[in-house]
Amino acid sequence: MNTIYKADSGCVPSTQEIHISLGAYGRLTHQQAIQLALDVTPREPLLGYLSTKRLQICPQNLGQFTPELALQLKAELSHIEFRCHANVHIERQHKIVDIADWPHEKDWFKQMAHLSHVLDAPVYTAHAGKRGTCSVADVLQFTQEIEDLFGIPVGVEGHYPTPNGKHHWLISTWQEYQQLLESGVNYALDLSHLNILAVQTNHVEWSLVHELLSSPHCLEIHLSDNHGYGDQHLPLSNPHALPWWWSLLSSTNPNATIFSEGRQRVPIALA
Repeated sequence: MNTIYKADSGCVPSTQEIHISLGAYGRLTHQQAIQLALDVTPREPLLGYLSTKRLQICPQNLGQFTPELALQLKAELSHIEFRCHANVHIERQHKIVDIADWPHEKDWFKQMAHLSHVLDAPVYTAHAGKRGTCSVADVLQFTQEIEDLFGIPVGVEGHYPTPNGKHHWLISTWQEYQQLLESGVNYALDLSHLNILAVQTNHVEWSLVHELLSSPHCLEIHLSDNHGYGDQHLPLSNPHALPWWWSLLSSTNPNATIFSEGRQRVPIALA
């Protein structure tokens, strides 16, 4: 058995609700993903039934997400809290925009800030971005500047090593996650990303992960499974091989929102 894993048993070690990220319905339109989540209560074997009280709009879904669509959703589904994550398709031509791109994508972020305002979203989160465009310190500063623009908490999501131990992405080492924690900047913590880091290094910084989960600056926690070599967004389904971070969920910041990003089954007619 790989030394980074440890066995545990029982139900989810957190009293917090776990919500569905609409990225779990990849390749469907935003409207199809929302309708499917509401019509067929999503669930995962290890997590049980997932809440739809909060829905995360994601770039995996198809079609332009416009202010008009946001107004429609707020009018028709006023009981649901919506929020955007990362580079949601908000322009006619879809493009990838990360926190690192802030200096030359300010107009795009202004559009996202407006959309978040229309949705009455409580937070916005986005990926750190590619190494080489700027430093980790720059990304942390950019996150705070974007937060000032939005007027709501904005969190940066860290990454993971790419194949052969390379670090194509910013915030993809244990040292950089420590830098994130010590910065006081808000963030989203993707535990499947940390699993890739753990597998690639054959090491877990247990105390650091505990502190990252419990920090008041942890806005969101993202859950899914992978084999340690890529971000596969697999559902958490094996009770005999629980992820190494499983028991640490009991230490999560009670004000953080937990989202499952594990792929949900999509009817053939919609696939």
